[in-house]
Amino acid sequence: MAEVAEVASRLEHQFPATLVEAAIWKVVGDSTAQGHLLVDLEQFTLDRTLPLALLPPDAPPLVPDPLPDTLEPLPTQEVATISRAPFGLVPGPTFDASTLPEPQREQFHRNLRAVSQVLAGATQTSVSIQEGLPRSTLGRLVRRTRQLGQIACVPHGSYTGKTTMHPAFQECIRRLYLLPTRLSMTAIWEHTDMHHVATRLSKDSSKPVKLPSYKQVRTAVQRLKMEPELVAMLDQAKSIPRERESAESFVLSIPAPALLTQVDEHTMDLYVVTPDGTTIASRVHAAVLVCVKTAAILGAVLALGPRKRGGLHAPGQAKP
Repeated sequence: MAEVAEVASRLEHQFPATLVEAAIWKVVGDSTAQGHLLVDLEQFTLDRTLPLALLPPDAPPLVPDPLPDTLEPLPTQEVATISRAPFGLVPGPTFDASTLPEPQREQFHRNLRAVSQVLAGATQTSVSIQEGLPRSTLGRLVRRTRQLGQIACVPHGSYTGKTTMHPAFQECIRRLYLLPTRLSMTAIWEHTDMHHVATRLSKDSSKPVKLPSYKQVRTAVQRLKMEPELVAMLDQAKSIPRERESAESFVLSIPAPALLTQVDEHTMDLYVVTPDGTTIASRVHAAVLVCVKTAAILGAVLALGPRKRGGLHAPGQAKP
C-alpha cells in the first residue's frame, strides 16, 4: 500500500515526473476497470495522497454492489408554469421573454397565445372571450404582430413616440453624436452646425426656423444610444450585436434534423501512454459535429497532438 505521490517520488529521478505520474494513474485506472483496486470509491476520492493497494493480476475481481431492481419515485413538486403559444405560427423575428419582469412576461405570453390562436384559424370573438382581451385590442395585436413579429406582443415594447423635429436637425444631431470627441448633449445643442442648419432651413423656406429645444436634443440623443449599430460604431466593435431571441423558437424554426450543424472543438493537455509507459502524445484535439435542432452528435474525431493550422474544413473546400 502506497500513495501516488510516494511512488512518483521514487521514480522521478529516473524518468520525467509528469510521465511517471501519468503511468501510475494509467495502472490505477486499468486495475479499477478489472476490479483489482482496494479502495471504496463511494467513501474516498482518488488523489495523490490517498493510500492505494492493488490485487494480484490473477486475483478474482471485486464486484460492486448490484444496482436496485426498482427505483423509488422522487417526490414531485408543483412548479408554476406559464402556458406558451406555438411559435411556428407567428411570423417575423422572435423575442426572448426571459428579460421581462414576471407580470409583463405573463402578459406577453397571453398576448402571444391569443395571436397564435387567431393566426391558426380561431375567431377573434372566441379568443377574446377565452383570453380576456377586448376584441379591438386583439385585432390590433394581430395586425402589429404580422408586421413586427413577437415584439408587438410585449406590453409597450413596439410603440415609439413621433418627433416633430425637422429631419435636417435629426441628421445633424446624429452626425455630431458619432464624432470621436464624444460631445455632450449641451455641446450638441449649442454646436455651430445646428445654427447653420437653422439658417439654411430659414433661407429655403423663406421663414424663420427655430433651433430645437434642449429637451428635443436630449430625446434624440437618448434614442441614438438605443440603436445597436451606433453603439457598435462608437465602441469600435468588430460586429454589430444582435438582439436576444428565443432559442426555443430558433430551434423550432429549423425544418429538418441535420440541416443546420455546428462544430465544437477543444484542445487539452493529456498524456496518452502505452501499457509499457511509452508516451504517444502529450496533447489531444477533439471535435464533434452537432445537430442544432436535435443536439445529436453526428460525428466525432480525436487527434493525438495539437490542432494543425487551418483546422477543419468543409467537404469540397480546399485545404489551406
